[in-house]
Amino acid sequence: MNVNASTLNQYTFCPRSIYFSKVLKIRAAPTLEQTKGLLGHAVRKELSMRQAKLLGKIQHPHELEALLLQELEQIMQDFPHIYKNMLKDASYETLVPDIKAEVLSEIGTINTKLGIIVEEIGIEKALQLVTPWKVEYYIRSDSIGITGRVDKIMLDETYVPVEIKTGQPSDGVWEGDRLQTCAYAMLLEDKFGLKEPISYGFVEYTRIQERRPVMTTEKLRREVINTRDAIIEILQGKIPEICPHGSGKKCEACGYKERCYEI
Repeated sequence: MNVNASTLNQYTFCPRSIYFSKVLKIRAAPTLEQTKGLLGHAVRKELSMRQAKLLGKIQHPHELEALLLQELEQIMQDFPHIYKNMLKDASYETLVPDIKAEVLSEIGTINTKLGIIVEEIGIEKALQLVTPWKVEYYIRSDSIGITGRVDKIMLDETYVPVEIKTGQPSDGVWEGDRLQTCAYAMLLEDKFGLKEPISYGFVEYTRIQERRPVMTTEKLRREVINTRDAIIEILQGKIPEICPHGSGKKCEACGYKERCYEI
């Protein structure tokens, strides 16, 4: 039995949600705010994926902001065609103004940070820095028992996984994001038969335009394996305790909260 790397992240939010979604096959109806969050993440992800293309068009950093604004307009047009499956139950058109306004407010940060990189190392090296080797790269490992789709893989003497997230943690990397990124490093090692371990990956938090490192220590790798095993137990029928995380805020935001106390 293989576990998806994203489910490791879901486990850190709430193990019980895995039982509802993957064992009982209950589909939680997302709130309007949750739908907007999912769509907003996808828009930011598209903009991140296209940064290399935009850098390849400029001669000077001052040209970048106008290109970012043009690309955002193009993404909003392309979105329904790329993410058609995501939009089956979503009122995309009604959410466009809010999503667009949010991302527009972040363009300045993207422009500033990319501009600084170009000023410091030049366009050619900046392009090398932001251009991924592969995007949305699917990997499966029966020996590890994990599958996943890596948002970006960078080449820097080895393969470096980059997971794109919308969140904005005040410091460091959230636990679930650490587990997911470490799992991708382990999958890449297995896929390419690497003798040396991949010692780090990154989580790219798009709202704050920061790429934060995840060191793939033995402790973190062990946590990946232990979490995988705990998820397999749930998939085999074990029911996690109610509110195992002890966070009322998580329960309030959960689409399963009405059903949770019935089981």
